[in-house]
Amino acid sequence: MNLFNNQISLLAGSLTLIHVFTFAAEPEPVDFIRDVKPILELNCVSCHREDKAKGKLRLDNAVDAFKSDEVIVKGKPEDSLLYVLATLPTDDDDVMPPQDSTKSFLLPNFELDILKRWIAEGAKWPKEVTLQTAKRLPKTIDFAEHIQPILEFNCVRCHREENAKGKLRLDNAIDAFKSDEVISKGKPLASTLYTLTILDADDDDIMPPEPDEPLTVGETWLLRRWIQEGANWPEDIKLLARKKQKGISGITPQELYKKLGFKLGPVKGAFDAFTQDIPQTDIAFGMTPIPAGTYKMGSPSKEAKRAKDEPEPHDVQIGAFWMGTHEVTWDEYELWMIDIDRTQRQQLKKEADGLDLLADGVTRPTPPYTDMSFGMGKDGYPAICMTQLAARVYCMWISAKTGRFYRLPTEAEWEYACRAGTTTAYYFGNDPKELKNHGWFFANSRFQYQPIGKKPANPWGLYDMHGNVWEWCLDQYVDASGYKSGRNNPLLSPTKLYPRLVKGGGWDDDPDRLRSAARLGSDPTWKQQDPQIPKSVWYHTDAHWAGFRLVRPRKIPPVEDIEKYWPTLKEMVAIPDR
Repeated sequence: MNLFNNQISLLAGSLTLIHVFTFAAEPEPVDFIRDVKPILELNCVSCHREDKAKGKLRLDNAVDAFKSDEVIVKGKPEDSLLYVLATLPTDDDDVMPPQDSTKSFLLPNFELDILKRWIAEGAKWPKEVTLQTAKRLPKTIDFAEHIQPILEFNCVRCHREENAKGKLRLDNAIDAFKSDEVISKGKPLASTLYTLTILDADDDDIMPPEPDEPLTVGETWLLRRWIQEGANWPEDIKLLARKKQKGISGITPQELYKKLGFKLGPVKGAFDAFTQDIPQTDIAFGMTPIPAGTYKMGSPSKEAKRAKDEPEPHDVQIGAFWMGTHEVTWDEYELWMIDIDRTQRQQLKKEADGLDLLADGVTRPTPPYTDMSFGMGKDGYPAICMTQLAARVYCMWISAKTGRFYRLPTEAEWEYACRAGTTTAYYFGNDPKELKNHGWFFANSRFQYQPIGKKPANPWGLYDMHGNVWEWCLDQYVDASGYKSGRNNPLLSPTKLYPRLVKGGGWDDDPDRLRSAARLGSDPTWKQQDPQIPKSVWYHTDAHWAGFRLVRPRKIPPVEDIEKYWPTLKEMVAIPDR
């Protein structure tokens, strides 16, 4: 029996050797600049550099990195803390990089292998090479969110159906994978899509070519990780050419949040009404404080003309926030929508300050195909016909312009503010005959929207909450039958384009649509007249009754939650060039 087992063991060993010699190629030596430098910059240098040396350890240069015999032991990765701590379980307090439920993850196996081989090969680190801090990469790579923007802004312009340089197309998966040399799944060092991006800046073959800026270390490493992990590219995702603009243009929500220096937690100062001036203009708007509290959201079954999509009354807790005293007007909105802000500065030869430069970096809509007020008036009238996306990008812009965090209200916040402590169908009671004294609707609007603030405010000082124009909320519109008590600042973030939610009723509606609990979902027919192909992401040409108002929360959210309130990176990528 022992002899038999020994023979089996020998056979197994032989098969293993055959497997190794047949399939495993000798890995090429580790290159510090190409392979190690990005790992350290993306994961280590932020905490171990000249101005922030945690544990008195610096990993931004060779001299300091090798001062301790324990951190990097040349030829001995198993004795080197740089490698050993990176292999610990996520729940170990000593694991590196430190773990955070929202931000950090263990290094992928191929990165651990690079560190191990680099140390085993002698940990060569050119003394002249100093490392810089780079932004951490996401835990998992999503093609649409992380890879698609890199390709669309840097590659597709020269590699698409109508302009396929070198007969190479990178606008769809089928064509992109035709050549193994371009994208070799699992082999980034054999893929020119990656290797050409890490050439020296003066190399004629570097991609993207001059005058475009080279990719950041984060972008090149995202490409490397994506290819290493199999280069997953959903075949239904077709890429478009995006144009890089000068300066800070195309700023992402996360970048803007950080550049504005928002500090997590309550806003300092008194919780009072205030007037927000828009810098470098003579335009301002009012913001009204809405106290925190709990209310009954929804409508009781006995409420006249109650709609089936309205939830039964249930307790919802709402934090404090400021809300726009009025709906956003054309005067405010067109500063961003048709670039009046920048045009006026140029005409007056005003120098842009820091906030102006940030605001200029927020993308703006394509020009409308017609006057989006449709002749109903602009001076002092509410802006209309924008998509929810446009309203959310405007919130980004006004935040950049003012240095304060603005967003759309949630459905729960909007209804809470509209009710203003009341439980009746309207904030003034249940009798729709009184509506003519409080809001604009079909019977008294003279077939168009009206200037803001011409009817009395509700008990909390908000105007035009009943009628005039429907107002965008942040939520996806869904059947509200599942809404339950005990919710705290609820938000149903959208996962699909239609339907999105508006509240408040409009100038063309009957009284029941103006009740506090009334709700409406957007629909593709809201773009029916749009002559553009594809339809614009900015305008709902047929929604002559859809506007919005701003909210400034009393408590600033963390940067990790910013895409709940401003557009997601995926939506920003889908925005066409102007």
